[in-house]
Amino acid sequence: MKESNLRFQVDSRLATLLSQEYSSTEKALKELIDNAWDADAEQVTISLPRPMSKDPIVITDNGSGMTEEELRRHYLMIASDRRQKRGERTAGKHRKIKGRKGIGKFAGLMVATTMTLETRARGRFCGFTLRLQDLALVEDIEHLDIKFQSESCDENLHGTTIRLSELHQGLAYPDANKFRQVLLQDYGRQDDFEIEVDGKRLDVDDI
Repeated sequence: MKESNLRFQVDSRLATLLSQEYSSTEKALKELIDNAWDADAEQVTISLPRPMSKDPIVITDNGSGMTEEELRRHYLMIASDRRQKRGERTAGKHRKIKGRKGIGKFAGLMVATTMTLETRARGRFCGFTLRLQDLALVEDIEHLDIKFQSESCDENLHGTTIRLSELHQGLAYPDANKFRQVLLQDYGRQDDFEIEVDGKRLDVDDI
């Protein structure tokens, strides 16, 4: 396994964008589902913790995933508008891009103190962990060293898993029913994008 350090690249719009707040835990998590949509995933599974437990939130998709180079050039470019660089549509399914601000990746840290990302694409596995306590130790996010793992994997594997742990105690635990209602607004009638929350498939019956 290869290990190296990564660093974020910051766009000048970051301060303004991060000042915006999500009105609920569920809406913050929806940003991560939007990322799966933009990655041309067909299936997303979400596991929410039991109230007051120490269980993590786990979001897994079978989208295109990212290689190390794609992580460096796109994922770690904060506040960069993806549509300006790669167009209004996704590469595979030509879906209309939902992620606009380039900061949706931080939505997880608005819910939890630790976010682990693992992704597989074109025969490579890549992963790293972000912690709020590490961000607090640097004056500039560009100076944050990210311990990064990369190794070969099965060529047929693709997709991304995000694990959010040590949830903020001051926030309401995500509610599965509320989360389904938030997701239904955009994804309730999508035939090629199946979402499962705590073992239950998102369906128009949830309305």
